Amino acid sequence: MRILITGAAGFIGSQITRRLARDGHEILAIDNLSFGRESSLPAEATLKRLDLGTCAGPELIETVERFQPDGAIHFAAIHFIPYCMSHPDETFATNVRGTELVLRALERTPARKIVFASTMDVYAPLDVVHREADQPSPVNAYGLSKLLGEHLLAYATRTNDKLSAVALRFANAFGPGETNPHLIPDALDRMRDRSQPEIKMGYLGATRDFIHVSDIADAAIAALFKDTGRFEAFNVASSIPTPVRHVVETIKRFAGDPRPIIEDQKQFRKFDRPSLSADTTKIRAALDWAPKFTLEEGLADLVKQTLGTEARQPTPIA
Repeated sequence: MRILITGAAGFIGSQITRRLARDGHEILAIDNLSFGRESSLPAEATLKRLDLGTCAGPELIETVERFQPDGAIHFAAIHFIPYCMSHPDETFATNVRGTELVLRALERTPARKIVFASTMDVYAPLDVVHREADQPSPVNAYGLSKLLGEHLLAYATRTNDKLSAVALRFANAFGPGETNPHLIPDALDRMRDRSQPEIKMGYLGATRDFIHVSDIADAAIAALFKDTGRFEAFNVASSIPTPVRHVVETIKRFAGDPRPIIEDQKQFRKFDRPSLSADTTKIRAALDWAPKFTLEEGLADLVKQTLGTEARQPTPIA
């Protein structure tokens, strides 16, 4: 197949791009390389450097129409919530306008399926297990931009008879190559710096659902190739709520760091939700998908890679 991948050089996109290229698919990789690295792309992929938030619409449309993709994976986005909150114009330009442009560019191509990176931040910040049928109610700019992207996908499938779409609502992605300073990379950075007598972190009282980047890549590829109907949204999560403090303590244990962990209220953010957990019954049934990597094994691998501390490689869940 000929596959268009946006955000192809990023944290998750590069994993997908490498796998699909390895399987013999022809890849057009679109990325502005603001976070992604060209070195993360396989030699077989053709890179077109474009910023979906600022590029001329005709340039993107001409590029995609020339390639004539059979399917698309649209993962290009600004997704670090503090940045999204302080740069809403840039966020909506990239995440909403960019999505609309990609969908328009697919209209005169053979593309039959588009897989979209959404987020569990489309849900209200309630202390519940979120299901896809829950009424979306985002409370930050990132979640709102992704919900608008979902609406654009659903609209496109209603007006383009040949196109179907899947929105994957990710929980907290983690793994090697992460490009934003989320909780786990932040904790690793603080443990790399041993100059301070204590490890100061932000709000540690929340629980989160962590999903390995390799498992997200599995879900995206399965969604691209399986028949999922006209439009569907799926949670992509471990369905295991984990206290944030436990995550930091686990990294500390693997790193052999004796310093105490201090919750610094100056680092609290008003948009921090108390919990985030998802039901994954729907995706398990529709895509025959299930996570393969545990949080602890993934953290052990990250500590080994980033801090040089010997730890176990992540292994499949039995």
